[in-house]
Amino acid sequence: MRFIIQDDVHEQLPPNWDKEVLKAEEYVESNVIEAKVEAEAKGITGVELDDICLKARHSAINTKSAVWRAAYEALSSASHGKCWYCESKQDRSDKPVDHFRPKNSVAEDSTHPGYTWLAFDWRNFRLSCTFCNSKRRDKDTGQIGGKQNHFPIIPPPSHSRSLAATPDRPKLLDPVNDDDTKLLTFHWNGFPSPVNNNVLVVDRVEASIELYNLKQTSLVRRRKQLAAEINEHVSLGDEAERTNNTTNFRFCKKEIIKKVRAQAELSAAARIYLGAYRDRTWVAEIFSRDL
Repeated sequence: MRFIIQDDVHEQLPPNWDKEVLKAEEYVESNVIEAKVEAEAKGITGVELDDICLKARHSAINTKSAVWRAAYEALSSASHGKCWYCESKQDRSDKPVDHFRPKNSVAEDSTHPGYTWLAFDWRNFRLSCTFCNSKRRDKDTGQIGGKQNHFPIIPPPSHSRSLAATPDRPKLLDPVNDDDTKLLTFHWNGFPSPVNNNVLVVDRVEASIELYNLKQTSLVRRRKQLAAEINEHVSLGDEAERTNNTTNFRFCKKEIIKKVRAQAELSAAARIYLGAYRDRTWVAEIFSRDL
């Protein structure tokens, strides 16, 4: 998970973004008012009326899915086409846009109506691959992961229920929070883990690993392979430096840089693996670059 600068998303949103959002919000409110009027004309009041209005709101929001789908290219550009959670390239995904705070319901609170007021807020969007965003079973382990409508929090406060409420604190690591991205590390076997044993850090990272499906077998295998490749290139680079083989040394550096630069798949893991060799002057020099 690499830090995503949301300003980059804002700069790339379609020119008519604000206009389309306003139209969508007006459409939703119009549908809710219409449903309320019809229900009241039938003598429906109280909790039943509230339920009807909420269903109308959810239905109208989902009808306007084209709004957040229109943000896909901006979200993708900010991450070089990679899932914001696992850093997989999105060339074969169905390219879902995740609502970080779920728009329709919250799995951890059955009474929560969903963060409907954030349905069209680009700051609540995250580019997510299918395995991170949707319910998927790992065919090798049988484990089920995927964020879906989950949004565990760190109380207090409880899940917020309006724009005016005190913002809740997400338990899930958020790639738009630089501090969050530093709490997750990777072992040489490809498995993710908390960066330290702090109780809160462990709780947050383990929840994120489960709900973002970060232990999915093929993903773990790719990280393990990446770790082996980093190790091999460093070893060959050391040998090339020792023997003054400039051609091989430059090749090894190039291959490492290709793996740790921002646009590379799994580059956050690559940087963590490379970090084990920062005692080498030439490796430290790679880290000093803006990649």
